[in-house]
Amino acid sequence: MALKKSLFLIVFFIVCSLQAQRIAIMGAMDEEIELLKEALKNKKEVNKNGVTFYIGKLKKKKVVLLKSGIGKVNAAYSTAILMANFKIEALVFTGVAGGLHPDILPGDIVIADKMVQYDFGQLQDGTFNTWPTRNLVKNNEKNTLYLNVDADLLEASKMLSNSINLKPVNGNSPKFYIGTIATGDTFVSDAIKAKELYTNFNALATEMEGAAVAQLCSMQQIPYVIIRSCSDNANTNAHTDYFKFVKIAAVNSAKMVLGILENYELK
Repeated sequence: MALKKSLFLIVFFIVCSLQAQRIAIMGAMDEEIELLKEALKNKKEVNKNGVTFYIGKLKKKKVVLLKSGIGKVNAAYSTAILMANFKIEALVFTGVAGGLHPDILPGDIVIADKMVQYDFGQLQDGTFNTWPTRNLVKNNEKNTLYLNVDADLLEASKMLSNSINLKPVNGNSPKFYIGTIATGDTFVSDAIKAKELYTNFNALATEMEGAAVAQLCSMQQIPYVIIRSCSDNANTNAHTDYFKFVKIAAVNSAKMVLGILENYELK
């Protein structure tokens, strides 16, 4: 009898923990969430459908932390499992990206005000036309081509950029940029492609997960923001620069997330 009661209490506690209102924090790779995982208070680990979630507190906020995996499909899958098992008040995606703006240096931060999926569309006669995605929740209606992040989270990120001290990269203090981030299932290490993304979408950075997460958050009306620390310039040196600067970029991304959590108030 005592054993059954203990098991019931354990299950009850786990269910209540999952249903508590939380801020979700996502990164695509271990490096992008490791520092946040180390800082997590009252950490508990839960596995759901192959995705490992770390629940606890950061800056006195209840959070759930997870690694999405690399690429749009993994990111969408992880986000779907997250939403099915947790009550999410807001979502912050953190990690590294390739800079596209000509002035961006490794270590600089790009705060997205909108996201675009650059590789979804039609290729005809050598020309690629980007399509908007579809919203299954709203009778398969077209989404806007550019998905806007949450205004309050964006404002909190902007305010933080004026006061936070980040780790220098190659002696340079990171600068902040606010604008479009382009998502596609390609690690861009080609100067021509990088220029194309900057020109066609006015994108400041490129990565492989953000717009997929943005699409699901938009469909479920969950406030979100995406913050990327640039590890490279998406050119021919991108692969080398990535491994050289990814750890520093991840440190600065983590600092940004902690700063947002400290200043963001749940509605």
